[in-house]
Parts: sequence; C-alpha cells; structure tokens
Amino acid sequence: MLKNEILKILLAGDGGQGIQLLSDIICRSAIDKGFYAASIPNYGLEQRGGVSLSFVQIGTKEIIYPKFTKPNILLIMSDQARERTKQHQFVETKIIDINDFKKKMDDVGVSIKSQNIFFLGMLAKMLAAMDFCDQETVLKLLEKKLGAKLGWEENKKAFENGFICAE
Repeated sequence: MLKNEILKILLAGDGGQGIQLLSDIICRSAIDKGFYAASIPNYGLEQRGGVSLSFVQIGTKEIIYPKFTKPNILLIMSDQARERTKQHQFVETKIIDINDFKKKMDDVGVSIKSQNIFFLGMLAKMLAAMDFCDQETVLKLLEKKLGAKLGWEENKKAFENGFICAE
C-alpha cells in the first residue's frame, strides 16, 4: 500500500445479513494493527429486508468521511444488493459476488446463516495480504461477538473456509 493511500471497501447485502457486523470487525481489526479505520452504514427505505450497505475505509491517515463512490473491494451478498451497487462497480474494483461462491460454499458445508462469516474470512485473507489485519485478530473479534451464541462452531468453520478460499 502506498503512503497516504486509503483502501475503500463497500459491503452490500440484504438487511439482517450481518453486513454491519462484518464492517465493525474489519474496522476493529485494522485499528488493532495501528491503521485508521472508519465506516458508515446506509440502509434502504425498507430497513429490515431492504439493502444494507456499509462503506469502510482503512488507511495510514485520518479518514474525514467514510462514504465514497469508487470502492477497491465490493462484497455483494444478494441480487438486490447487486442491483443497488451498480454505480459502484468499476473495472478496477475487486468484486466478490455471492453468486460466484455458491458451489464452493455448498461443497464445504456453509449454511445460509453463516455465509456472511464465510465472506468475512475471505476479506480477512485479502486484508491480511495487505497487512491491514491478521487472521487471529479477526477470529478473536468474531468470537467475542458470536462465541456465546448458538452456532459458534459453524461460524468459526465458515470463517476458516472463507479464509482458505480467498484468492
């Protein structure tokens, strides 16, 4: 990463898919590594069931306002989110689309409830390659949020599979 460069990540899914949870964990893990990180949620008019967006920025300098137009990475978790983010899809944007990973998730046994955590694993691997976070920190933050809840082991496995499946 170049000095003073800021990584821009747009997370998009349907309300209730845990987009804001992913955003929170990504930001906290980057801050733990000494970076500046900020996010801002954006909900559709429908709120529950509508598209939920989270604009995330991570960098070496203070972030004035986290909203942006052109993401470096775009996570698309639903058809509705794909449509809503068309204006944010550029040739140079790394797009992670749920449709491209459905077979892989089926093959490794990721349930619908854990799909967001699978993609958190993928994002964690990408961000670790850029030195913005590390797998252990992300997993600890995830466990802090979800460890006491039913399905923790399934979520942990989904995270690990996502980390392995990332390019």
